[in-house]
Amino acid sequence: MRIAMMHPSLTWRGGAERQLLILARELQQAGHYIEIFTCAVSDDCFPDLAKNLIINRIQPPLIQTTPPTKRTFITRLAGKFRGYTTDLPAMVYLGKKIPRNFDVINNHNHPTQWAAFFAKKKLNIPIVWTCNEPPFWYSDPKQRKGLGNINRPLYYKFDKKIVEHIDVIVANSLADNRRIQKAYGRTSEVIYPGITAEIYNTSGKKVCSKYGLENSFVLLQVGNIAQDKHQSDSIIALHYLSKKHDNVKLILVGRGSKDELVALSRRLNVESQVLFLQDCSDNELAEIYAACDVFLFPAEITWGLAVIEAMASAKPVVVSVRAGVSEIIQNGVNGFLFDAPNAKNMAKVIERLITEPDLQHKIGHTACEYTKDKLSWKMYAKHMETVFEKSVDNFKKNH
Repeated sequence: MRIAMMHPSLTWRGGAERQLLILARELQQAGHYIEIFTCAVSDDCFPDLAKNLIINRIQPPLIQTTPPTKRTFITRLAGKFRGYTTDLPAMVYLGKKIPRNFDVINNHNHPTQWAAFFAKKKLNIPIVWTCNEPPFWYSDPKQRKGLGNINRPLYYKFDKKIVEHIDVIVANSLADNRRIQKAYGRTSEVIYPGITAEIYNTSGKKVCSKYGLENSFVLLQVGNIAQDKHQSDSIIALHYLSKKHDNVKLILVGRGSKDELVALSRRLNVESQVLFLQDCSDNELAEIYAACDVFLFPAEITWGLAVIEAMASAKPVVVSVRAGVSEIIQNGVNGFLFDAPNAKNMAKVIERLITEPDLQHKIGHTACEYTKDKLSWKMYAKHMETVFEKSVDNFKKNH
């Protein structure tokens, strides 16, 4: 099968980018022909995974990416009308540049559903949309106010009309499926992503030695800094724990502006106990997982690849019930679940794990065994392959 895969950009180390590249690699190893089409590419985005893959950078000549430090009033204003000024023309251009002789389009993440629509019109082949979550417009009321309200017709009319032409939508979780139903009134195929378990068999001694963590109880959260990742809750939980324990440290791994988080840790008098890290390779990240005692995930997103990476590292995970990945957590068996208030409830679970080291190791071991038995990228790719085959067969029958 010849599969054209799309992603808005491959410029940083995010979970969706990793998922796309690993799926492409697994499908290629299974004998399929794969090409990836995207608007921007950077060596920062998993160069080891991208090796030996065909990645086509297709950017409209009149649309250039402006670094945040060089943005003017005009470019900031254009950001308010982003759907019209950049997203839509970029996706039209991308979709029309996909060459013929593919059997199916597999697009990942918004707004590539628009590009897939224009590609389908040209190529007359089915679309399988891996929708890690619907566009922010459907979940963030703040985007509907002020100048941002100009985008309403594009998102609410054009976008919904476009999605009617998607043949199959794939969700990462039941939570993702519910959001898709709410946004588009459509159900989706739920396929859990996998894990590369073998790289997480390491000791973590290098990280402990490098950052002086040998005598510390280490908490870890991995994910690019954003409001829905709730890194602030992890810092507040650290604050609660520090009232009783003076050896607790928190590592936050991820890109994004950390100024507000640094200010929060300073106000709570835990600044010296918080370590911010960025741009870690897969092997470095595996060492960081191994160095931690408990993994925290207060994020409210539709999956959470970092959680299963921590589980594969035999670490107890403490996960928000509002995260999609909570669906695979059996509370008190292979991890722990908590609801709001996040910081206080996380602190309660962590306190228990600090005082019960045997429980900590037992939960971590069970979590590791779960990932080995239930989650693999090869299994994920096989499920996706089945979806592609069915979509092609159904498309041929109906056209």
